[in-house]
Order: sequence, then C-alpha cells, then structure tokens
Amino acid sequence: MPEIKPEQLMLIVGFILPGAISMYVYGLKVPQREFALKDRIAEAICFSLLNFLIVWLPAQWLLSQPMATGSLAVQWLIYVSAFIVVPVVWPFLVVTLLQMAEAWGWIAVRAKTAWDDFFGQRKAGCWLQVILNDDTVIGGRFDQRSYASSWPDPGHLFLEELWHIDAYGVFRYQIVGNPGVLLRPSDYKRVLVFA
Repeated sequence: MPEIKPEQLMLIVGFILPGAISMYVYGLKVPQREFALKDRIAEAICFSLLNFLIVWLPAQWLLSQPMATGSLAVQWLIYVSAFIVVPVVWPFLVVTLLQMAEAWGWIAVRAKTAWDDFFGQRKAGCWLQVILNDDTVIGGRFDQRSYASSWPDPGHLFLEELWHIDAYGVFRYQIVGNPGVLLRPSDYKRVLVFA
C-alpha cells in the first residue's frame, strides 16, 4: 500500500473534505437520492474550491494576528473553522437564499413533486381523507406530529389522529385510544385534503 505523505493528506483535507461536508449537510436539509462520494468527487472538489476562495483571505489575516502566531491551538482552531465548521454553514445559507428567491418568484419551485411542495410548505395542520384500495375511506388530522415522506420516496403518511368519517364524508369524532395510522403508497388510491 502506498504511503500517504502529509502534503497529500492536506490536499485531501483542503480540497475534498469541505465540499463533502457541505454536500452531506445539504442532503440532510434537502431530500435527494443517496450517493457515494466517489461518484460526485468533482462536485465535492468544486465546493471545496469555492469554500477555499471565500475563507482563505480571512483565515490568512487571522493567522497573521499576534494571538495566532504564538499559539498552535489558535491556529488549529482557525483551520478547523475554515475547513470543517464553515462548510457546515454553507448549506443553511444556500437553502435560505433559494427559499427567498423562490418566494420572490425569481426561480421555479424547487420541490420535486406536488406532494413535496404541499407537505413541505405546511405551516398549519389540515384534514386528510384517504381512499384505500378497497374503496374504504379513512381520515384524520395531519399536524405537527404527523409525517409525509418526500422525494425520492414520497407517498408514505403518518396521520397523528384517526377520525371516524360518516357516509357523507364528514369527520365526526376522533377514535379514542388510537395513536394514528401509518400508510404506504401501495395502501391507497387517493388523498383528499381539507385545509
């Protein structure tokens, strides 16, 4: 096995790690398909280069200050902040800017499906009626403790309250003692929404 030199290790840390960190955190914020870093190494290097260009001058300035020149601990803190902490912050900033651009109509809606857009933008609860494959109708309250999966695997639902629905489709009363209902996309035909 070839020996890794310190210079090579620093190149990996400086030009791959920050981008990989940013891509991982972005994947936690925005649903996406799972990927192996080896398949997106060029993208990781691009993000790392961008991070390097933005943080290099401030990091160099901080490293030239008297507090850093005499302290190895402060130097390491600056390097860790520049190449690990700052890359964690970039995805939050990017997502916030994209949400603002979307709200102002500068870019198209980024949700992959109507399902993602509806459930991703919900600020208040709503009522759902679900028509099962056997034409039975069940329904309940979708609120803070409920869950709807997102792309790339949408359609899974957890309704935190299950309600009795009469023959006219009216929500009558909550089924007491029921913790909710889990549904897979293969369990139902349609979902009706009552906001």
